[in-house]
Amino acid sequence: MRFGNGLTGLWRRREACHRLSLFVFGLLLTASAAVAQQERRVALIVGVGAYRNVPALPNPPNDARDLGAVLDRLGFETETLVDPDRLALEAGVRRLGQRARGADAAFFFFAGHGLEASGRNWLLPAPAEIRSDRDLRFEALDVDSVLEQLDGAARLSILVLDACRDNPFRKRLQASGRGAPAASGLGQASATVGTLLAFATAPGTVADDGRGRNSPFTTALLKRIETPGLEIRQLMAEVRREVREATQGRQVPWENSALEGSFYFRAAAASTPAPAAAPSAAAQAPGTAVPGAETVFWESVRSSRNPADLRAYLARFPAGVFASLARNRLEEMERNRSPDLRRPDASSATALDPATPEGREALLLSVLSLDRTVPRGRLEAQVRALQAYQESKQHRAIAISPKQQRSFRVAESPSAAAAEELALERCQLRNDEPCVLFAVNEAFRTPQQGGEWPRRDMERLRHEGPYRPDKVPAITAERRKEADIAGYGRAREPKAMAIHPLGRIFVRTGAASALAAETEALKVCNDDPARDGATGSCLLYAAGNTVVLPGHHTAPLATDPAGAARPTSGR
Repeated sequence: MRFGNGLTGLWRRREACHRLSLFVFGLLLTASAAVAQQERRVALIVGVGAYRNVPALPNPPNDARDLGAVLDRLGFETETLVDPDRLALEAGVRRLGQRARGADAAFFFFAGHGLEASGRNWLLPAPAEIRSDRDLRFEALDVDSVLEQLDGAARLSILVLDACRDNPFRKRLQASGRGAPAASGLGQASATVGTLLAFATAPGTVADDGRGRNSPFTTALLKRIETPGLEIRQLMAEVRREVREATQGRQVPWENSALEGSFYFRAAAASTPAPAAAPSAAAQAPGTAVPGAETVFWESVRSSRNPADLRAYLARFPAGVFASLARNRLEEMERNRSPDLRRPDASSATALDPATPEGREALLLSVLSLDRTVPRGRLEAQVRALQAYQESKQHRAIAISPKQQRSFRVAESPSAAAAEELALERCQLRNDEPCVLFAVNEAFRTPQQGGEWPRRDMERLRHEGPYRPDKVPAITAERRKEADIAGYGRAREPKAMAIHPLGRIFVRTGAASALAAETEALKVCNDDPARDGATGSCLLYAAGNTVVLPGHHTAPLATDPAGAARPTSGR
């Protein structure tokens, strides 16, 4: 009798003898894989661009945020600092040293200005004011202090310094007459045992800040860092080649390694066996041994009530010995499927497996149910939104508002990091609450231990006070450079700016009054044919040169032509 129609009694008796041992073996394999994935890795990512005493650098904050987002996806415990002062930078390094104790890997990244003076390399925080090398100890952070914090703390340490921009204080240091070097950039440095020290360019030379969103060095690093199975020294070799080619040889990254063993930001994907050929009659005869890997897999899912488990088996063994049984079980599940939708058990790994459509729907239900039971109609609408997301073009991201039970997706963004930021900002703008990042491109998130979904409170949505183009949310970096956004602060009063969650900005300047400016900006925004009434109302972003977005105002604040305003506490 063929296996697709049922097992013989002899096979059942043999399987009963082995079932328990095979099942335990399968659990041990699963447990071993889980332990292997519990490697603890910590990171501090710093980007300084808003220098107060020298020209600002546009890219380091982007470099830090983008790399921090990648490391989050790679499982690092990541802290990101943007434009810190010296005390904040020093405190972050001290925290990294504490977090690194007992960790498998510690990672430090700095983008911004760095310089070499008096035989030491220094990293410059945003307020740094250097008039002579005597100021460095009080105004800057010595790279050696980072190395000291990490020395012996983690199994291995990695320091990456994209901090070789042209030394802005070089002339002052030379004028101080105390042996400051004439060269720009950072100097030679030695890595201690278990440490890799990487620079954006060779010692004593200058690295480009870049004309795009990121520096050439960070661009190459972001491109390669998530490559499965790429060991860090090979990763740096690939980054070096790409930076050299991108800069026509002007910039060549350099590293000094004293690592013992290998390190991978993302381990190589487990190889999937080639699909087995259709089993012959002899192979299916009672008493014939079944390949061990397939048997272990089948034993781990055969009693499951989750269709995703059976589909996972069929994906790996489409012509396997138990394939017909798996398909029969799936058909039976579909026939008996309850119309009720219940929240999955957050502790069940298989119920929340993002590798399958059912697993993604289970994840979706898990995050939507954080605040209350999900009506069937709302869940079905969000499942459709998820399907539309999967059909959209990269780079894409989707964020979810648990309280409002709505999702917000973006597509065709310039990078994965940009898509992530846009989805979270637009979701929070639409729903007036921090949202959960659900997916970026093909990478679907899962809840933290205990079933918790982290919500991301986006800083631009909390900004109020003087208008700044870089603080306008829900739009791309390129959009912020356009005249109506970049020049709004200098535009003629009375003026106002309105914003829509789709990332649409509407400006009215030189109006008859503050009330007229606010009314007209909101009206043009709400009448915008491009959005056709979708995704909520427009909000007043700025009244004059004052950002009022945190008030979530859908109506003008000014009450008379003279510009008197209502209190901003109401919504």
